[in-house]
Amino acid sequence: MSKPAAVFGPALELLADGIGHAYPGAVLSVLYRGEVILRHAEGLAARRPVPRPATPATIYDLASLTKVVATTPLILQAASERRLGLDDPVTRHVAEFPHAGVTLRQLLSHSSGLPAWIPFYLETSGWGAIVGRAAAAPLVTPPGTQVVYSDLGFILLGEVARRTLGAPLDESACARLFAPLRMSDTGYLPMPALRERIAPTEDGTAIEQEMTGGAGRRHTWRKTLIWGEVHDSNAHAMGGISGHAGLFGTADDLVAYARMWLAKGRGPGGPVLIPTMVQEATTPQTSGEPARGLGWALTGTQGWWGDCLSPRAYGHTGFTGTALVIDPEHDLAIVLLTNAIHLGRDRTGILALRPRIAEAIARGLLSAQA
Repeated sequence: MSKPAAVFGPALELLADGIGHAYPGAVLSVLYRGEVILRHAEGLAARRPVPRPATPATIYDLASLTKVVATTPLILQAASERRLGLDDPVTRHVAEFPHAGVTLRQLLSHSSGLPAWIPFYLETSGWGAIVGRAAAAPLVTPPGTQVVYSDLGFILLGEVARRTLGAPLDESACARLFAPLRMSDTGYLPMPALRERIAPTEDGTAIEQEMTGGAGRRHTWRKTLIWGEVHDSNAHAMGGISGHAGLFGTADDLVAYARMWLAKGRGPGGPVLIPTMVQEATTPQTSGEPARGLGWALTGTQGWWGDCLSPRAYGHTGFTGTALVIDPEHDLAIVLLTNAIHLGRDRTGILALRPRIAEAIARGLLSAQA
């Protein structure tokens, strides 16, 4: 392998170009053939209240990466332990869910027919109350007919994990995933002592206020810098813990997590997932485009990395500006963590830049092997 500067020069130039308009700062890590060959921070973790540089130790609000870093593997573990079946009807585990034709597999693959998002926090709060609202939500498409990326489905999966594993979601994630994988900086509800390492997100909640429109006029919105608490308002109303959002973590920890998937479920101390579940989760569960696995987005229109990796690649993003992709064919994982929404409402910069960074990394690795 050539020196990292030669291999990753174009990717690092792109990363630097995004400072100030796509994100205030970023951490980029690359795991290749079992070795961390890039671990780089650029720009600021915070612009306010006091400017602080981003470092590999910066803790980010992982947002929807929660879906694949906590909820999905817990459901797969429960399936391996025969506590549930992936094709079980949701009603078997959440009796108050009224849609008898919807399965856990469909929740995981975003093909349940549930809507993408509802601002439950405008009317209620608390884990149980919001789970109840999600369970009662009407379907917008028939089950199994269309992919609609749905936070509601993963709110319900968080409840399924809680009921079937017999412990709160955050406790199960820590005991079953983060501790065995030595992900020491990943979890829900970060301690106040970690605040100086955490990248703040939005100053207030202007993004969600705009999303709710007139319905949110009477809501008591958070008006100060969101720092050390989850950005997503539904997760915040649930106490900071949910199946769809709420996790905080570092790039190093996500590299450790990706390493487990590349090892077919094996962690430093033994299996965390069984190989058949890794295979199932990363195999297309939906027909046509967009292609979804169990939790994961697959190569295609929902893959943030574009078409630069193999057809077997799978990954996910988070609304705050986080991203992960794993490519077993090339024994490769790319982690890109930012707090893009710290700059304000316009997130189009990072959306355009992410696939270019992934492509530059892929090209660099291919040229180094030539």
